Amino acid sequence: MTTPPNDDWSDLTRTWTDATTTGPRLDPGLIRAVRHRDRLARLNFAAEIAGGGAVLAVVTWGMFARDLPWNIALVAIGFVGFALAVTLWSRRGDPGLLTGTPEAVLLSALAQARTGYRWAWAGVATSLAAFVFVTVLAALTPTGSVTPNTLLMLGAFLLVCIGFYIAHARRCRRRMAAHTATLQALRDDPAIEP
Repeated sequence: MTTPPNDDWSDLTRTWTDATTTGPRLDPGLIRAVRHRDRLARLNFAAEIAGGGAVLAVVTWGMFARDLPWNIALVAIGFVGFALAVTLWSRRGDPGLLTGTPEAVLLSALAQARTGYRWAWAGVATSLAAFVFVTVLAALTPTGSVTPNTLLMLGAFLLVCIGFYIAHARRCRRRMAAHTATLQALRDDPAIEP
């Protein structure tokens, strides 16, 4: 059985793509981009949570099986706890994947951009915390365990990471502005029902 040609989806598709439609039209690639970003965000979130859990497991194992000093273990647990907390903070408020109407797609895209923006700043905070963590670790371990060269290399790496996160935050801020403007235009146009 085939779907009749005048179903709601066909009307929605025509609204998005018909050249005679007045008012704002969504880029046909927006749904693909929203779905792609949704998959990447879910994969990244799972990797961050799994990575944090793995580090906590290794630290716990090290405390009991390898006599890892408690002060070092507590600093490591504090760092991982902070990283997991900012990861959870960055993901709050995401409504999930909404693709039923042009307005829903824009709301999903806007929520993704906001989440990406928070994630970028969480990454900056985690990078700074990582440097503090290694510096504290160097102070707590025997002399020579963490050399100045190691701290310099880690600092350079973390600066590159921070640059990546700031560039990502800028891209997300631009996407938020574009999606907000398109959403406002969609809501203001009486010819288009959101």
